Amino acid sequence: MDNSKKSHASSKFSKNELRRRSRTYLHRQCRIIVRNLPYKITEEMLRSKFDGFGNLEEVNILKREDGKLVGCAFLQFSKREESDRAIQEMNSQFLMGRKVEVHYAKDKADFSRIKRKQIKQEDAVKIEDDDDVQIKDEDEDNDDDEDDDDDEDDDDDKDDEDDDDDDEDDEEEDEDTKPPKMSKMSVKKEKQRNEVEEEREVFVKNIPFTVDASELKEIMSQFGIVEKALINKERVSGHSKGTAFVIFRLKDSAQLSCRQSLKLKVRDQFVEILPALRKADILQREKMRQEKQAKDARNLYLIKEGLIMANSSAAKGVSKSDMTQRLRLEQRSHELLKKFNRFVARERLTIHNIPQSYTNEELRKMIIKFTSYKPKECRVMQDNRPSFGSAKGKSRGYGFASFAKHEIALEVLRKLNNNPDVFGKNSRPIVSFSIEDRNVYNIRQKRLEKSRLNNPTYQKKMEELKAKKLQKLQSRKKTNRETLEQLAVAPTTLLQKLNSKTRAIELRQKKKQRKRDIEQIPFAGELAKEGKTNIRSTRKISGQADSHMKRIQQERKEEKRERLRQEHARNKRAKQGVKKVKQKMNFNELKKEDAFFKEAIGKYKDMISQANKQPVRSKWYSE
Repeated sequence: MDNSKKSHASSKFSKNELRRRSRTYLHRQCRIIVRNLPYKITEEMLRSKFDGFGNLEEVNILKREDGKLVGCAFLQFSKREESDRAIQEMNSQFLMGRKVEVHYAKDKADFSRIKRKQIKQEDAVKIEDDDDVQIKDEDEDNDDDEDDDDDEDDDDDKDDEDDDDDDEDDEEEDEDTKPPKMSKMSVKKEKQRNEVEEEREVFVKNIPFTVDASELKEIMSQFGIVEKALINKERVSGHSKGTAFVIFRLKDSAQLSCRQSLKLKVRDQFVEILPALRKADILQREKMRQEKQAKDARNLYLIKEGLIMANSSAAKGVSKSDMTQRLRLEQRSHELLKKFNRFVARERLTIHNIPQSYTNEELRKMIIKFTSYKPKECRVMQDNRPSFGSAKGKSRGYGFASFAKHEIALEVLRKLNNNPDVFGKNSRPIVSFSIEDRNVYNIRQKRLEKSRLNNPTYQKKMEELKAKKLQKLQSRKKTNRETLEQLAVAPTTLLQKLNSKTRAIELRQKKKQRKRDIEQIPFAGELAKEGKTNIRSTRKISGQADSHMKRIQQERKEEKRERLRQEHARNKRAKQGVKKVKQKMNFNELKKEDAFFKEAIGKYKDMISQANKQPVRSKWYSE
C-alpha cells in the first residue's frame, strides 16, 4: 500500500510539473528581443513605443555592472499575436536615430547551439579556402585601450554569446565533416601571426559608430589594396566600439596609412592609425612599463610636490623674493640629484624661509599648530660659530622635520607649503621633501639602532607601548564579545565580519575625504604622481621667473587702479556728505527765522485781528 501511494504521488507531481513547464514554455514564446537600441533609451520610451501592440507584461533593459546600457532589451507580451505584430511593424524601424532589430528571443541552450554551428561552419570554410583571410577574435586582437565588456544576463532568457558548453549531439553530427581541431587552431594562429609579423595589419581608433566595414574598407583603400576590414563590436548589442582592424595586401600600404594617423578624416572625425600588435606583445609592453615605474628607488617624483607654477592660482600673492628663492632651490636640488647615491626621503621635510629668531621648540609648536601632527625630529640649522645676539650661532633660515609615515609628511607639506598665515604673506614657508645621501643615511640609521639598543629607557618605553597595544586589543575584544552576546540573532563570526567591514568602510571613507580636502588647498602647489619624474630644465625655470615677474607687475597695476578707484569713490562720498550738511543747515536756519517772525510780528497780528472783530450784542429781552 505504501509503495503504491508513493508511486501515485510521484506520478501526480510529475504531471503537475509538466503542466507548469508547458505553461512557462508557451509564455516564453511571446518574448522578443530588441537590439541596437540607443544608449539614452528608458523604460517609459520603450513602453510608449510597444504598448500599442498589446499587453506588455515586462520590459527588461540590459545593463552592465557599472550601470551603463548594453543596447538590448527583452519585452514580454501576453499573446503570440501581439508579439508577431510588434516584430512585423517595429523591425528595421528608426528609434532616436538608430535602426533597431526586433526578433523573438531564443532560449539560452538553443542560442549557444546555433552560435557553435556558425563558428564550425566558418572555420571549415576558412580552412578550405587558402586565400581567405583569418578573422580575428576580439578578445585576442583588441588593443589594450579597449576594455572587454561583460555580458549582461536576463533572468531565464540570457542572450549570452559567451556560452562555451559543448553539445554532444552537434559534435556527433559534424564529426565526419569537420577537420581535426588541432589543425584549425594551428592554421588560425599561423595566419594571425603572419598578418601581424608581416606588418600588413593596422589598428584604427576613434572611428564614428555609424561607419560599417564596407565604408571603412573603401576609405582605407586609398593607401593600397585592403584584404579585410573588421569593426570591433559589442558582443550582446552589436554596437560598434569605435575601433577596427584593417589588413592590407602589402606592408608599404600599412606603413603609409600609419603616417596619416590623426590626419585622415572619417565623417568629421580624425582617426588614429597604429600598427597592430599581438596580445602577448601588449601584455609585455604593459609589464615593462609597470617595472619601469617600480624601479624609481630614488623617489624622484616627489621633487614635483609643492612646486609653485608661475601662472597657477597658488602663485597669486607670492612675492618676487619668494619665487626667486623657490626657483633657486629647485635648481640646487636638480644639481644634487645628479649624483646617483642621493635620493628623495619620503618621511623627512626641508623647511625654508624660517625667521631668524625661530628655535627648534618654536618650529615644533608651529608645525603642531597648523597641522596637528607631532614631528619625530625638528631642527633649525645654525652656524657653528657664535654671533652677535645668538650664543649658539646665527640661524641659517632653514630646518628639517621628520615624521613616522610618508602620508603624514605629505599632509604636513601640503598644509604648510606657501601658507600665508604661517610667517606672513611676503615670506611664506618653502617646504619640500629632503634630499639625502645614501651613505650618510645608512650611517645615521645604524647609529640610531645602536643607541636604541644601548638605551634602557627606550627599551622600557617600547615594552610599555606593547603593553598598551595589548590592553587596547583585549578591551576591544571584550566589548565585541559583550555586543555579540546581547545580539544573539546572528552567528558570532558573521557579526564580527560585519563589524570589521563597516569599520573598514568608515575608515576608508574618512581617508578619502581627508585626502580630497588636502588636495583642494589653494596655496599648496603642484601634486606629485608616481611614475612622473619630469625635471624642469634651467630654461623653463628662468621662463617661470619672467612670467611670474610679469604677473606681479600686472597685479601691482591692478592694485593701483583699484586704489585710485576707491580713493575717487571716497572723495565723491565726502562731497555728497558736505552738500547734505549744507542743506540741513539751511533748513534749520529757515526754522529759526520762522520762529523769530512769529515771536516779533505775531503779537501785532493778533491785536489787529482782535480789533477788527465786531462786538457781540446782548439781547434786550429776557427769555
